[in-house]
Amino acid sequence: MADTRMIKVLISGGLDSSLLMGMLSNSDLKIETAPDMTVSVEKYGVVVASHLSESDASALSGILKRCGEPPLILVGRGPAPDYADIIRLDEGVSADELAEACRVTSLAAVDGGLVGPFDTRGIIGQSEGIRRVLGIAQKVASTDSTVLITGESGTGKELIARAIHRNSPRRNAPLVVINCGAIPGELLESELFGHEKGAFTGAHRARPGRFELADGGTIFLDEIGDMSPDLQVKLLRAIQEKCFERVGATHSIHVDIRIISATNKDLAQAVEESRFREDLYYRLNVIPVIMPPLRERRSDIPLLASHFTEKLAKRTGMEEKQFSPDAMATMEAYDWPGNVRELENLVERFSVLVDGSTVTLEDLPGHFKACASDEANDGPLYVDVRQGVNFHESVEQHQKNLILQALNESNWVKAKAAELLSMKRTTLVEKIKKMKLEDGSASSSL
Repeated sequence: MADTRMIKVLISGGLDSSLLMGMLSNSDLKIETAPDMTVSVEKYGVVVASHLSESDASALSGILKRCGEPPLILVGRGPAPDYADIIRLDEGVSADELAEACRVTSLAAVDGGLVGPFDTRGIIGQSEGIRRVLGIAQKVASTDSTVLITGESGTGKELIARAIHRNSPRRNAPLVVINCGAIPGELLESELFGHEKGAFTGAHRARPGRFELADGGTIFLDEIGDMSPDLQVKLLRAIQEKCFERVGATHSIHVDIRIISATNKDLAQAVEESRFREDLYYRLNVIPVIMPPLRERRSDIPLLASHFTEKLAKRTGMEEKQFSPDAMATMEAYDWPGNVRELENLVERFSVLVDGSTVTLEDLPGHFKACASDEANDGPLYVDVRQGVNFHESVEQHQKNLILQALNESNWVKAKAAELLSMKRTTLVEKIKKMKLEDGSASSSL
């Protein structure tokens, strides 16, 4: 269970309370603000402050004692109180990074260690596939081994990366996340390694990169397969030697970091096609973790749907939805190309659009029901001949199922469906007319 002790957000100077509140508002942490330097005597998991004046820094020492001496996170530069347990974060820290820092410092403050044997916060499932992933994550968490997490988009690769960091000896230091696919190639080097003032047009001041910000902790390189070949060379050196140069700098910076990377691409194939460096691939792929797609862990779908509905109800105050048995059975039969992310988005749609307290089969999108029909018709044809059977009707029914499946797969493009069935288009058209099949619908016997 997540640590939900109160987080006291102390605001002073140039950063107003709404900014820090906004950064933490979507987290699962309980937040309380202190617009001035007064606070009642309570215990808090962590205190967050930013842009302190000299007087505020002095007053903060007394507050920390009254709050049970929790860890202090200071965002940005400026005066700090005379206090041992301080963690500084860069002013450009993201909301996710700030929330993660609050969680790990709060957890680490509990008897000097983690609560429970392995913190799996946010990871829902009991299937064999997810248990296998968690088993690997638990073993690798206590080491500094480089981890490569692979899997389709939406399978939860970042959640596993966060779990590994959260349960590692580096949990008191930051986990810095960077999406290599979301940043243009010409800017990614600066984001990773930082730059000096004047290194390029617009570089008006020196700026540390993500590798520097992650010093002592973990850097998570998401969508590593999208990195350009030129930058792959520089990343390889940074990983091997734990040192790099800022863009425009002449001196090297040494860091102590752990590397976790993730991709939805087949890097082994990319190596064969010379799109990804082989030496970098083997450097990243020390401990491989393969995330199973949701269609391979269908037994987790009811657990995930329940988790997301409960989460939404708490966040929005809306009624928590239930699922009818036929709706849930149809959801379990669906292939979920968007995986867990698609399921979460669908649950949110239900929470907003479904009027009643129960999601029924009629509330599901049309393609869910079509896929469920395909799933039912996709198995081997079996008829219990001991009960008697009409051979010609059974064969015709099986033909109808195959044709419908090909039509649905090809979005009713008859030429493509005919190709899938290895028959002429004219023959397929004749069968469609004879069977009276209509676009997107099946006969009453299906």
